Amino acid sequence: MVAKPAAAADKETRTSHDVPSRRTFLKRGLFGSAVLLLGGGGLALYPSREVASPGGALRVLEPRSFQVLAAFAARVVTVAGADPGAIARSVDKMLASAPPETHAKMNALLGLFENALPGLLLDGRVQPFTRLSPDAQDRVLESWRRSRLAVRRTGFQALRKLCLAAFYAEETSWAAMGYHPPSGLNAMAYDDSKVGTPEWLEAQSAQKAGGT
Repeated sequence: MVAKPAAAADKETRTSHDVPSRRTFLKRGLFGSAVLLLGGGGLALYPSREVASPGGALRVLEPRSFQVLAAFAARVVTVAGADPGAIARSVDKMLASAPPETHAKMNALLGLFENALPGLLLDGRVQPFTRLSPDAQDRVLESWRRSRLAVRRTGFQALRKLCLAAFYAEETSWAAMGYHPPSGLNAMAYDDSKVGTPEWLEAQSAQKAGGT
């Protein structure tokens, strides 16, 4: 038998340790799913606090999930004039075009944020997220952002990006950034850029319904 060079053997050993095995991926996936199921199980010790009014029927978010998202938005979108309830409503509209399985996962993720049982196990808190003080909520968000669990890190970033996208997509937020929509001839191109958005589709449906 020909012995392998020391460098090659060392590289092979490091590679075998550095690359996670299929079993490792499976365990991580199962653990992440278990954490989400724990959050969606409804085992909270206290009911959620009402943060904002949905202002109508929700398309994707459950009533409790809406309150959690509004509380989350209040901590991550701190621009003057930001309305957490409006942001949560916009996210609900955005999610309506996502696949049904995404709807279930989003509600489970928000349930995990709110649920006091996983909060006790993972963060040492005994109250739902919506009932915590602003400072305590910020500590929870930071623990999610820096968590060793991928499901928490990616979940935090997903919710954060959704809230920011929903806020800055609204024309009412543009003045705070010093941006003003085009006027005159350029306004025509600006109007065309709205084609295909949920609001544009709703307006088209309303026009068709009114013409029948």
